[in-house]
Amino acid sequence: MKTALALSHYEVAPGRQGHVDIDVTNNVDVIDGVTAIVDGINPDWIRLEQPVLSLFPEARGTMRLVFDIPATCPAGDYLVVVRIVSTIDIDRQAVHDFWLTVAPAPALDIALTPSIVSGGTSALITATIVNTGNTALDITVDALEPTREVDCTAEPSMLHVPHGHEALVDIEMRGKRPWFGEPVSRSVTITARSGDVVTEKIGTFRQKPKIPRGLLTALILAGIVLLWALIFLFVISELRSTEPPAKAVGTDFLTGPDNIPLTLVAGTLEGTVTASTTGNGVPRITVEAQRVTADGTLQPVGSAATDDDGVFSLKGLIPGNYKVRFSADGFATVWYEAGTDEASADVIRLDPQQVADGIDIELTGNTGRLLGNIALPPDAPAIPLTVTATQVVERTDTPGGSADGSADGSTDGSAGADGDTAAAPFTASQVTTDGTIDLAGLPTPATYTVTVTGPGFDTQQFEQTLTGGENSVINTVTLSAATGSIEGTVRDAAGRPLGGVAVTARSGDIEVRSITPTSGNVGQFRIVGLETPQTYALTFELPNYSSTTEALSLAAGENRSGLSPVLVGGSGTVTGTAIRSDGTPLGGVTVVVLGDGFRSETTTLTTSGAGGGAGSFTVTDLPVPSAYTISLGSDRLQTETVGTTFFAAGPQSVGDVVLLPVDSQVRGMVNGPGGGLGEVTVTLSDGFRPRVTTSATNPAGTYAFANVAAGWYSLTFERTGFATKVVLVEVVAGIDRLQDATLQSVPVP
Repeated sequence: MKTALALSHYEVAPGRQGHVDIDVTNNVDVIDGVTAIVDGINPDWIRLEQPVLSLFPEARGTMRLVFDIPATCPAGDYLVVVRIVSTIDIDRQAVHDFWLTVAPAPALDIALTPSIVSGGTSALITATIVNTGNTALDITVDALEPTREVDCTAEPSMLHVPHGHEALVDIEMRGKRPWFGEPVSRSVTITARSGDVVTEKIGTFRQKPKIPRGLLTALILAGIVLLWALIFLFVISELRSTEPPAKAVGTDFLTGPDNIPLTLVAGTLEGTVTASTTGNGVPRITVEAQRVTADGTLQPVGSAATDDDGVFSLKGLIPGNYKVRFSADGFATVWYEAGTDEASADVIRLDPQQVADGIDIELTGNTGRLLGNIALPPDAPAIPLTVTATQVVERTDTPGGSADGSADGSTDGSAGADGDTAAAPFTASQVTTDGTIDLAGLPTPATYTVTVTGPGFDTQQFEQTLTGGENSVINTVTLSAATGSIEGTVRDAAGRPLGGVAVTARSGDIEVRSITPTSGNVGQFRIVGLETPQTYALTFELPNYSSTTEALSLAAGENRSGLSPVLVGGSGTVTGTAIRSDGTPLGGVTVVVLGDGFRSETTTLTTSGAGGGAGSFTVTDLPVPSAYTISLGSDRLQTETVGTTFFAAGPQSVGDVVLLPVDSQVRGMVNGPGGGLGEVTVTLSDGFRPRVTTSATNPAGTYAFANVAAGWYSLTFERTGFATKVVLVEVVAGIDRLQDATLQSVPVP
């Protein structure tokens, strides 16, 4: 055979498919089948598009090597050695080699442990840097808090990580902690960089204040109570030190107690603070009771904080008139009831020992904001992504309403029994092309369902809770391409659907199998959950039918339908007759039929009968479509090979096949000066085994050697009185060789 490879180097990207073509020409006079044996690379990474290539004499074809290089294959050069081997004669082969270059595909990932950490002046987050590419990387790691309120240090900051390995980096965060208030959330961006490959993750450092808000509130309340007690004691002391007026009074007036305990006259203010957005109680709201003095000014006399359900209770208040103020970070300050300042506040009259409940108020938080980033898969095209934040409605306080916020228990926003209409949940959305999330103007406090969608990508959805007026940084949202599907119907050559067909979809390390049903939706197949974007090779196989392979590419999230592969099935029959060169039938000749994975052997008939005439043969049950070689031969006869191709089921005949003998006859005439010369010694030799005869005297000069095998021989003619003559002859199998010689006489001494 003759082969040709047009390249010496070939580069392929990991995770992608590539191919190399080798031209093959059959330069022998029989139908040949060739295959390829590949060394130097993992055999699971390479396959033959056509396992055996059948070629007629002088025909030319292409042997395609398909490379499915996995994404985990280390980058570098691989020397690939390809042997093209005949399936008929293993001595017919050719060897080629080339360099296969697997291109570097650097990739990084970061995992944070933990992603949210609480602390005072300092805290520590461990970043796991994972080299998910196929080549070793020198990686630089740094961390940054945007406001610079916290100094961030990565240790170590430079790493060398082999492919498939990971390394740990400690991210130390240190900064001044606030004195008072709520914990402050600090967003820290951890960046891993190697050349053009950059990966980021956001961690959160919740920095606790030195004096928590609850403790501060308790201290203020204790101070107010202490001040009030001192004032009360001072007033009582002054009153007791004043001389009573000289007035005659009844003696029974002097029988009461000198001092009235505060517990006998103190009152209580109670109520609940709820959020206008959710209707739920709001915790940690400062509630201040301010007493209206005789001159109309306000005097703070007590404060409290709401509990987790938004309930508060101001105890130990002396009788009088009060105004109540509600305040907290992230909320507008409100005076009871719905007042914006002390002038517009309602006056609450508190009598001795009265428990004034129902001091309920609804607070509206300042608008909040959601910030973050969206990470797309490597090499993903820039596409518009839609980010939507929808408020989760959980109102439970609507009169006559249901827990979902509808007035009558309905969920469609229709009017309830009292004529009110349930408010639709607040929704904010944006379209981003650079992956930045920035949703502002969000009512708070509230919980939002954040949804990220994009064409060809899986929808990502999660919940994010905002406290009053909070600006929250959400973790980076990673989008992955949506899975795709392939569906269709397998049919035979007549268009009938075929059941029981094994359908296999392959791409690199991915392999998904399915079987077409034999009842119901016969022949239909559907393969789902395929990674995209990706190119798949679909193979359809059924016993006694030809297998077929189709290649197709799925775009991100694509669902391909309407495929209609055709399998050709059934069996064929080949017939023929072995004859001599003179047309005489040859019985007992061995007949061997070879095809792709098929072999059958029989012999020709020696006599005529029901099975056919003498010298005939019949071979049945040949799988179709396929190409076959038919070889005929026996002892003392040369082997002859013919070919035939079945494109559909049915009989085919190769006709008469002429078999020649494996040996021949060497004969001729020895002449002298007067004509035929007898008694000449004739020697036939191949250099190892000489054969000797003598020329005849009647008819004079004839000689012959029978059963001479093909090859080169020397003929020597000798007789006393004549010069010896040597002739070199070539004997061809099955063809008699005629060789005459003329001897010259010489004087006898």
